Amino acid sequence: MELADVKQLIDSGQVDYVKIGTPDIEGVYRGKRVAAPHFLHSLEEGFAQCDVLFGWDIAENVLPNLTFSNWEHGFADIVMKPDLSTFALVPWEERVASCVCDLWSEQGAPVTISPRYVLQKVVARARAQGFEVCSAAELEFRFFRESMVSLREKDYGPALTPLNPGFNCYSISQASADDHLLGRIARAMRDYGIVIEGYNREHGPGMYEMNLRYDEALAAADQTMLFKAGVKEICHQLGLTASFMAKWSDQEDGSSGHSHLSLWDRSRERNLFWEESAEGHMSALMRQFLAGVLDKLPECMALYAPVINSYKRYVEGTWAPLNTTWGLDNRTCAIRIINAGKRAIRIENRVPGADANFYLVFAATLAAGLYGIERQLELPERLQGNAYDSETVTRAIERGHIRPLARTLAAATDLLERSELVQEYLGEDFVEHYVATRRWEVKEYDKAVTNWDRRRYLEQI
Repeated sequence: MELADVKQLIDSGQVDYVKIGTPDIEGVYRGKRVAAPHFLHSLEEGFAQCDVLFGWDIAENVLPNLTFSNWEHGFADIVMKPDLSTFALVPWEERVASCVCDLWSEQGAPVTISPRYVLQKVVARARAQGFEVCSAAELEFRFFRESMVSLREKDYGPALTPLNPGFNCYSISQASADDHLLGRIARAMRDYGIVIEGYNREHGPGMYEMNLRYDEALAAADQTMLFKAGVKEICHQLGLTASFMAKWSDQEDGSSGHSHLSLWDRSRERNLFWEESAEGHMSALMRQFLAGVLDKLPECMALYAPVINSYKRYVEGTWAPLNTTWGLDNRTCAIRIINAGKRAIRIENRVPGADANFYLVFAATLAAGLYGIERQLELPERLQGNAYDSETVTRAIERGHIRPLARTLAAATDLLERSELVQEYLGEDFVEHYVATRRWEVKEYDKAVTNWDRRRYLEQI
């Protein structure tokens, strides 16, 4: 939105407060609300924000020994500078707008560990090579008939009440029964500027999938973050809870966060992945891009699966990929190629869960693809058939066509730390910080006693 339009909305009394914020390391929208006149008056100098946004974990426990945010530096301020292109009225709140911000130090340098900066950095590299990047997120998530209070009273499960009890995957009538909520969300998002191209019941009680419309990569990441936050806010207003947790129950399927990506020419008129006469209509550029994505999947795993729970989703036969496979319209593979048309051809990365930070998902996928283009990597043969079949996978591994993905956060973090790709494309400062936060996550889990421990050992051991 242009400054004049923002000013008109505020001056006419349509906006009282603006929610300004930015993604933290986990992709959570964090910031503050500021009075609308103050928002206008402070646009140039920005807004002070404590750097503890990057100094704590998802539970807001302060981490020790971080370089960026720490006790020794007194948790100093960083500066939030609004990106007015993201300014939008919030349909489910009265006279409230939101605006996503970039982060700067008080000395005027960009905050290089910010996920939004990391994605901008990789997009700039793509643009320097003549590419425009289009992306979209496809998110599965769950609704519970629980409030913030009842969640705590029930200790977060396992006896939470879902929005509806049946699986009913793709059932139109069952989805219609929930459209008082899902329709409300879809229309509110449309009015917010986030277009939901479609949505459906998924394979679990209270489980849905919503597909966000393709957009330029940074805008797509902003919209994914705002969508997640908005869904939660709407549910809180109704006394419900929405969760994007990758695996909420060991008795049900996990929630994926498939990401879609393609490269276009600078005018965004031609999808550079399409070649009419090529096998599968896949251009040489697309084949090199895909080769890079596959080659670097293991190194980027900690970005696609960022927390301990993420890895509970990767179970044989449950729609989550386990190896570096690719196929044409094959949902058992890690990378599915969708090639139904010259504008729609794209890579679908099926590795991420709904819990991922999509700034980092898009950045990692793009970085790996550019790596493949820059080095003109050869694409391994595609996997035909079931990527969960043990004999098929064993033969492919023996021929060197595929490699297994890490099955724990600790193993994935080790690979990420050693990755020259991530160091170069996403930045050394970011990698140092992200690795420290993942190691902390592992340490916190290692000392945790869970319901699984109690159910298994309390009586009999």
